Amino acid sequence: MADVQLEHGYTKIANEILERMALTKLSPTQFRLIFVIWRYTYGFNRKDHEMSLSFLAEATGVHKQRVKQELDKLIESNIIIVTEEGTFSKSRKLAFNKDYDTWRLQSTKESTVSEIAYTTVSKNADTTVSEIADTTVSEFAYQEIKNINKNLKKNNDDDDIGDDNMAHDAFRLIADKYIQRREKGLSLSPKDEAAIEKLLQEQIPLDGVLKLIDEVFDEYQPKFNGDEIHSFEYVRKVLLSKYHEQKEGEGTDGGTIRKHRRGISRPSAEGGKTYEQILREAEAARRAWGWKG
Repeated sequence: MADVQLEHGYTKIANEILERMALTKLSPTQFRLIFVIWRYTYGFNRKDHEMSLSFLAEATGVHKQRVKQELDKLIESNIIIVTEEGTFSKSRKLAFNKDYDTWRLQSTKESTVSEIAYTTVSKNADTTVSEIADTTVSEFAYQEIKNINKNLKKNNDDDDIGDDNMAHDAFRLIADKYIQRREKGLSLSPKDEAAIEKLLQEQIPLDGVLKLIDEVFDEYQPKFNGDEIHSFEYVRKVLLSKYHEQKEGEGTDGGTIRKHRRGISRPSAEGGKTYEQILREAEAARRAWGWKG
């Protein structure tokens, strides 16, 4: 039985918006996209957020090409707004336009035809969408790691540039890993977010953090039926304990770790893992949005 409680997180949506949405003719995929955009904007008490097509595809379970088509329609309709264009290393920022008087909606006939077409195509597509998704789902994890590595390389030339972006990407990967291993819900509580921020202040390489999160969950022993990990603060404390135990066991021959403002360390040329190794560890993030395989 699903344990759905407000204390596990919730998204504030004005009743007037919900009532308007119930009267709005949109395709099933467009509704899914709006739900995800609400979740990662209003759900975190923010107006906009970076969201790539790969991210939206995983969050909705819809193929990326279809996501692009339907998202473009939402943007053309002025229901979704691009608040900041994307760059080579960052996804564009999206926001929901709550001023529904400015929406440019399709006619009822056009929407109905679109929905019928989508439903018809889905009968064939749904049988293979999981197979397609499984072959492309790693693109999300790869892109996240790729973006972080670009920032790492950039910071080698200028330590003051890109720290905030790097911390933001690291926060998102850690959050995804935690949600994936928790296997319940897609939300983070304010306390979970604060605990991740605290962890980011530590001098632990990102690939090490992701690996240690797996270890914390793998080694957790429930004391009774239903006992489980309920907070990232618990994960943070156990993770730090395990990390320092491992460091003490390794001795001091591994070289020094260069410190940074936000506590994110760069992998060394000798001891750091390759991008491929990091990618394999982050591959589990493909299930972070509730996919159970």
